[in-house]
Formats: sequence, C-alpha cells, structure tokens
Amino acid sequence: MPEAARLPVEVSDTKSPEHGDFACNFALVATKKAGMPPRQIGELLKEELLKAPSSSSRDTTPAESASPVREDDEEGVGGGESQTLFESIDIAGPGFLNLRLKPEAISSYIPQVLALGTNLPNAKTPQRPEATRINVEFVSVNPNGPITVGSGRGAAFGDTLSRVLVAAGSQVDREYYINDGVNSEQMRLFAESVKSYVEGKPLPEKGYKGEYVQDVAKQVAEQPDAAAQDVNWFQRMSQDLMIERQRGDLALFGVEFQRWFSEQSLHDEKKVEAAMQKLEAAGNAYRSSKPADAEEDDPNPQPEIQNPKSGEALWLASASKEFGDDKDRVLVRADGRPAYIAADVAYLEDKLGTRGYDKAFLILGPDHHGYIGRLYAVYQALGYPMRADGKPEKFEIIIFQLVRFVKEGKPAPMRKRDGNIYELRDLINELGENVAPQASKEEQQRIGADVARFFYLMRSHDSSMDFDIDLATKQSDENPVFYAQYAHARICSVLAKAREAGITVSGSSGIAGEGNTATPQHPNTGLLTHPRELTLVKKILDLPWEVRRCAQDYGVHRLTTYAVELARTYHHFYDACRVIQPDQPELSQARVALCQAARIALKATFDLLGVSAPERMDRTEAIA
Repeated sequence: MPEAARLPVEVSDTKSPEHGDFACNFALVATKKAGMPPRQIGELLKEELLKAPSSSSRDTTPAESASPVREDDEEGVGGGESQTLFESIDIAGPGFLNLRLKPEAISSYIPQVLALGTNLPNAKTPQRPEATRINVEFVSVNPNGPITVGSGRGAAFGDTLSRVLVAAGSQVDREYYINDGVNSEQMRLFAESVKSYVEGKPLPEKGYKGEYVQDVAKQVAEQPDAAAQDVNWFQRMSQDLMIERQRGDLALFGVEFQRWFSEQSLHDEKKVEAAMQKLEAAGNAYRSSKPADAEEDDPNPQPEIQNPKSGEALWLASASKEFGDDKDRVLVRADGRPAYIAADVAYLEDKLGTRGYDKAFLILGPDHHGYIGRLYAVYQALGYPMRADGKPEKFEIIIFQLVRFVKEGKPAPMRKRDGNIYELRDLINELGENVAPQASKEEQQRIGADVARFFYLMRSHDSSMDFDIDLATKQSDENPVFYAQYAHARICSVLAKAREAGITVSGSSGIAGEGNTATPQHPNTGLLTHPRELTLVKKILDLPWEVRRCAQDYGVHRLTTYAVELARTYHHFYDACRVIQPDQPELSQARVALCQAARIALKATFDLLGVSAPERMDRTEAIA
C-alpha cells in the first residue's frame, strides 16, 4: 500500500498497561484507501507484524518498530536482538491495534542509548545534505534599562528553542538587536537623565530614574573629564554601560548571543537607504504627498536619508498591495527622516538577503501583537516566498505571553520596596538566597538561575503563566526542578557505588566507567523484564521524539514535563528494583546500564533547558 506513508498514522502509548505498550490507528485511517473494513485490515496487519523481526540493523525506537509505516530515510535510536518484536497484538474496538512488545525487545535498546550518549536528543533528526541556517532574535531590550523579570520568560524560551533547533539538526545563531540609533529620543532622554545625576541637577521632564540609572551615572562619573562632556558623549557611555550590564545579566541566566546587532550600523552602512530603494524598484513602496503625521508618531526618529524628494513621504504598500497589514505604513517622512519601520525593513533584508539565513525567528513579548501584520507585510514586500497557507516561509514571529508572579497565593507585583525595577538578576538572587542561604554567592546564583529557567519554561509560551515564588523556593519533592535534579544526583550516587563494586558498562559515556580500571563488559539487557524497568526504557527513548516535536511547534515546555516524568519513572524503578546485588552480577550490570541510560537522557534534557545537572544534592546522603 504505497499511500500508507501519507496517512495520518499514530502510534501512541496505551491508556492502560493492561492494553499493551502502544496503540496504532493504522487500520482505521487506511480503510478508505484499502477498501476494506478496519478490523479486516487489522487482522491482516496483525498476521504480518507477528512475523516481524526486531532487527538490530535498523535504527528504530520501539514505537517506530510498532508502526506499519517506516521512515527509512532517518537514523535514530537503534537496537533489538530478539528474533521477533511482538509478544501479542489485539484488535480493539472498531480497529485499533494494541501492541505488546517482548520485554527483551524493549530492553535491547539500552546499548544504543549508551553509544549515542550526549547525541541522544539528535537521534530522530532527519538527515539533510546540509544544516538549515536559522537566526533567532530574542530579548532585544532597549539599552536604557535592565533585563526585567518580564523579559526573563522570553530569554528562557528563546534560548531553549535555540538549543532544541540545534538538537534537531539546524545551525542556529542567537541574536540581540540593539536599538541604538543616535537620534533616538528615548536614548537621548536616558543620556540626559544620567548627565543630570552626574552633575547633581534635577532630572529632565519624563527623565529616567531609579537605582540602575544611578548605578550607570556613578560609573560614568568615574571617567576622566566626564563633567565637561556633552550629551552625545553621555549617550555613548551610558548606552555601552547598559549593554554591558544586560550582557552580564543574561550570562548569569545562561543565555549567550552569537551576535549583538547594532541598529545604528544599518544607517551608517547605508543599508536602510538600500532597502528603501529595493522596495521602490519592486513597486512595493510609493511616494505620496500625504502628510507625514498620517502615521503614528515615531518614538525613535532616525537620521535623514540623503536627497529626499521634497514634500513627499515614502510609503510601504502594506495594505494597498494586500500584504496583510491593516494600512499602508510610512517608511520615510516628507522631511527625509526615516520612520522606525525603515530600520526593520533593512534589518530583515540583512538577515535573509545579505547574510542568507534559511529562516529567521523573531521572539516578542505580549505587547507586540501589532508588529506581526506590518513585519509580515515587510517580508512580502521584499519579495521573499510565502507558504501555501499564506504565511512567510522564511520568517516567523513568535509571541510569548505574560508571566504573573505569585506569593502566598496572591499576585505579587515584582518591584523593590523603594519602588525600583525588580530585575531578572534580583529574581535569580532572591531564589538562590532563599533556597541555599549558607551557600556561596556563585552557588546561590546557579541555583536561582536553574529554578527561574525551569519555572519560566513549565507552561507553553503562548499562554499566560503564574510563577509561584513559594513553590520555587520550596525544598521538597513538590518543587519540580529539585525533584528532577535529585533524580540525576541519585543516579550519579548509584553509578559511583557501582564503580566501587567494580561494575562497568561497555559503550557508556560518563560516570559509570570513570576512575575504574576494570574492563567494561557488555550488559545482558535481556535480564531487564520488570515492568518498571521496561517503563523506564520507553521513557528514555521518548526524548528524541520530544525534541523533534518541540522543534516542529516550538512547545519547549514539554521538556520540563518530560524531565519530571523521567525523574518520577526513575524513582519508581529505584524503589522497586535494587540495582547493585552482589549475588546477581549480570542483573546488577544490566541495571547499572539502565541507570546510565537514564542519566544520559536526564542530563541531555537539562542541557536543552539550560539547567544544571548536579551530581550531589543534600538528600543523596540518604541513598543506600
């Protein structure tokens, strides 16, 4: 049945273990193409599947092996040395196939997980001649303020999405766009505010105030001849110091950018002017005598483009050419001053045209919905391709929603007692100090960043979320990040004890073989038949699929759920199956291999989330 590969076939976990390991809907979705009743298709399929070998030559997971539709062009988690795959197949209801795999078929995947090691998340990456080049822009806070707790959610999401896209086989560059136009009214007001603090004068009307502005002023005042400098000098100095502070806060949060892109560079290098000329040449921008104030006031006016046509503004035909916007947008005012969107045009052209990225993502906060229509219109006006569903093929805007902080069950406005802005660094410090008051500052900040990132990522980016401060600082199994991290520490403790007992595993990477001179041996994974052992194997093998799904729909919150579920599955295994048993060395070795596979999956998940994987935690002292 050649059409099978195009059918919406699903292989999923059964709702109850009594029904087997997986359920498949193939018979139901194939009935029309096959011209047979679903149950008849099911009977034929059952007969063939029961003959199917569990081939060690194929790189497949149990779920793939259970599917009648194979993806032969992909590599993944392999394994399987048993002669046949299925223990039983039942046809349920109108035609669902309930599939039960042989225990040894499931456990035979462990050596492949050990061999993959840190590459486990990449195991379901489609093979391509070359990696897709992707640009991910996120955070991009104006250099006149700190990274706030609101921006923290976007930072955690953008960085984790970037990690997931890399795991899915793409080449990803993280980028921060600096709104540093020299004629920006916001930046000039910020500079004037800093200058007022340095000179001890009253702040300008609507000037910037607060602790962070005073901090910048103190640093500026330390520069030679600061008092004699003009506002342009203050703007450069203030901006540079603020950017340095933003870099430091993001680094503390585990976020590093490959490029910090200057908006002003687009003007200095005449890229804005070139982009306007491209739009005009394509007929997607026009000059009109409409007054410049037909468009909303621009908060960041830019320098003049040379030789404007007197009395005419340049307009983007974003609505009149049906590019999806609600109105045409002014690009260059009649007096020659570019509107803010002019730099957006040049910046998108720089990403997709000059630098040639295959796709560009722009991650914005909840107050930026209005940017979607105009920027997608810019994309079309520049002549880049659209998908069949009418959306840009090479550019996508992702909006993350609001985060609300909660203490004692009530909304907690995140401001300091003196009214100053509560920064991301303040949240990191508060969490770390409350959780580990006796730890070093560095350790407190590691803990605080771990907790903050994990909690920011626990809900889908496209839904509002509550950040429960009380739960985030609770040192118990109720705290999901500590629950998951404790599972990793527990595994490390077990593997350390295995080393002491002389148990090593061939093909594994990491703790299991470190510092041990014994010759590693191949584990007999066929001895792993306990239901909790097999459940743990299947959960480990879910990771490459979770990564693939996250890369497709950007739902990286699934990784926090997966981390907690994997931790819970390991704890259940640990409680039921004693790992090190001197009187059963082969079984002990097989279980050590399973522990090492669990550690690989859990640490890989933490790496994707940007969370540390501690090898020791306080409660590990209680592990037997």
